[in-house]
Amino acid sequence: MRIAWSLGVAAVAAALAAGCAAPNTARLTVGTEVDEAGNLQQTLQVDNAKLARLLQVQDVVVGQTKNGLMKVSLKLTSRQNKSIVAQAKFAWFDADGAEIDPDTDAWRPLVLHGKETRTIQGAAPNGDAATFKLRVREGEKHRWLID
Repeated sequence: MRIAWSLGVAAVAAALAAGCAAPNTARLTVGTEVDEAGNLQQTLQVDNAKLARLLQVQDVVVGQTKNGLMKVSLKLTSRQNKSIVAQAKFAWFDADGAEIDPDTDAWRPLVLHGKETRTIQGAAPNGDAATFKLRVREGEKHRWLID
């Protein structure tokens, strides 16, 4: 009984520590949705006004790989002269709007130097993908001290 209680306390402490260490989840999301007529429409969701002012989304191209998987290519451009430290990941959705394998794509570091444009590409994990979202959130800024 004491061991189970101790493991439970350790698990809660670990979860709290992980939550405190997580970067800000406010984000800018670009993606597609299927409208009532069955056509793909580009969407833009902004949960972080500062990040939205700093980034510009251009040239969203949706296609298929040779294996028939949905693939996406888009350009993100920094609107400022300083570097932007962020993280990005794709989320893929089936025709019913359910997210496909939500835990398989990790947040990837994204650094855009002043006025830089970077192409971001992704491919769906399986053939069920009908729409996508690219989620971008602020990253953690690290200062490395070397003695």
